[in-house]
Amino acid sequence: MKAMKLEEFEKLIERRKAELGLEGDDYVLPNSGVSRTAEKRELLTILKECGVDRPAPVAGSGKVDSGPG
Repeated sequence: MKAMKLEEFEKLIERRKAELGLEGDDYVLPNSGVSRTAEKRELLTILKECGVDRPAPVAGSGKVDSGPG
């Protein structure tokens, strides 16, 4: 395996994304949940019933928006 600087790796990824016509982070599709366990489905249902929504990703930051504050 060849050692590579982080900056070189970032450029490589950006070049590959450009070749595929991908821009930003909005090309990543949400997980379909097909292989979720029953326990995970139950947990997500409980959270939804309690009014807890999944935070929205902040475009381009790699972070999620946890709301005001």
